Amino acid sequence: MPPPALVGFLALLVALMAASCVVGRAAGPVAPGIHRSVPEDGGAGGMDTHGMGTRGRGVP
Repeated sequence: MPPPALVGFLALLVALMAASCVVGRAAGPVAPGIHRSVPEDGGAGGMDTHGMGTRGRGVP
């Protein structure tokens, strides 16, 4: 049988997580205009040139 302090700690942890979920749902999305982006061409998937331009396409 686990010690009472461990059971109490786990109960407190579950209660805090439940309260966190309730508050998060009540607050709503932080940035409603932001959506998950999926690469249209199925290409590099997050690989960006960070402003260095594209190579091999005639664009400096």
